[in-house]
Amino acid sequence: MGLSAEPLQPSERKILSVGELTRRIKKSIEETIRSVWVAGEISNFRPASSGHLYFTLKDEESQVPCVMWKGVSSRLRFRPEDGMEVIAYGKVDVYLPYGKYQLIVEEMEPRGVGALQLRFEQLKEKLQQEGLFDAARKRPLPFLPRKIALVTSPTGAAVQDMLRTLRTRCPAVHVVVYPVRVQGEGSAQEIAAAIGHLNLALPDLDVLIVGRGGGSIEDLWAFNEEVVARAIHASRIPVISAVGHETDTTIADFVADVRALTPTDAAVKAVPMLDDLLLALEDQGTKLKRALRTRADLARSGLDALARGHALGRIAELPMQFTQRLDELQERLAVGVGQASVYLRERLDLLASSLYGDLPRAPEAARQRVEHLTDLLRSHTRRAAETATARLREAAGMLEALSPVAILARGYSITRLESTNEILKTARQAKAGDRLVSRLGDGEVRSRVE
Repeated sequence: MGLSAEPLQPSERKILSVGELTRRIKKSIEETIRSVWVAGEISNFRPASSGHLYFTLKDEESQVPCVMWKGVSSRLRFRPEDGMEVIAYGKVDVYLPYGKYQLIVEEMEPRGVGALQLRFEQLKEKLQQEGLFDAARKRPLPFLPRKIALVTSPTGAAVQDMLRTLRTRCPAVHVVVYPVRVQGEGSAQEIAAAIGHLNLALPDLDVLIVGRGGGSIEDLWAFNEEVVARAIHASRIPVISAVGHETDTTIADFVADVRALTPTDAAVKAVPMLDDLLLALEDQGTKLKRALRTRADLARSGLDALARGHALGRIAELPMQFTQRLDELQERLAVGVGQASVYLRERLDLLASSLYGDLPRAPEAARQRVEHLTDLLRSHTRRAAETATARLREAAGMLEALSPVAILARGYSITRLESTNEILKTARQAKAGDRLVSRLGDGEVRSRVE
């Protein structure tokens, strides 16, 4: 490369300043070398607070300083690091204050490892550190959803496979198809916007299936974009990621609540098989009937045992015993209350007469206090008698409510053979000429079988 300097004659001495020389070199380089692609290894990588990136590209022979302005660095799809092999595109420039040349980088991509694969790994690491992949935040799918939305292309085979599978497994589920582009420029933004819109517009949605059929990493790249990952993470509706084939893995798979191997597998995971549910319900119904029948048989056996032991006859006699005991308690209470009242009255009269004998000598205030205490004692005695009577009546009511006689009073009866005292449970137990005794609510009725 030559410099376009003015030729000098031997007799002439044209002296240039350092700045003039540097400007001539800068102009010559800019005119000779415009924009170039340069391959090399990054070293001395220094991101500035201003957003500019400063680094050096080097190989076995030489090195060149590089700078990438903030507006360009913000569009990078990967994170540059020391030791990374890259291919950089830019123009050669001369930095006048130091008189050194540098490369103003306008584009840069990884070399060796594919650019898309590197972007994938770096975004995966970033979101994992933020906790977007944590299993603790993933929500279970509802057992039997009523409404499902499919965020996918309306024309691909994937949507037809999902619709067919959903109709076959659970025809009652309501399916909404939200059409979006699933590859190409702007597709990631469409997918993210669809997820956000469905969360706002259809609050009754139970499940979102987001995905598409198989393809290359470039075809599936929309589901590796950060905007889609954050939309899935922000969704209040559980999300199933259904992207590509079983071997395909995207960022959306890591963020979603459930990852499906294929779009068809997503439909299988979303709804149960209706026929299986009906069989399970039938099986549970059979088990329930069997359990109820067993309980009924056990109860019947217990009643038969009670009947054979004449327990019902003894139970029927309990209310009469309780009533007799209640009568005794009432009589004892009445006698006790009367005696207590007489005793207390006599005791009060004795105290009153004793006190009144001394009252002429006592102050008026003391006499009034004695009269007040006498009234209190009488009042307490009366309330104690009333409380005891109320408790006795309450106990009598509880006994009456629990009494088998109360059941007989509602129209039921217990019939026994007079000769053996055996309780009749079927008409075949009685023969012509047998005498029967029927226990009713208010007494007994005797009869004879004709």
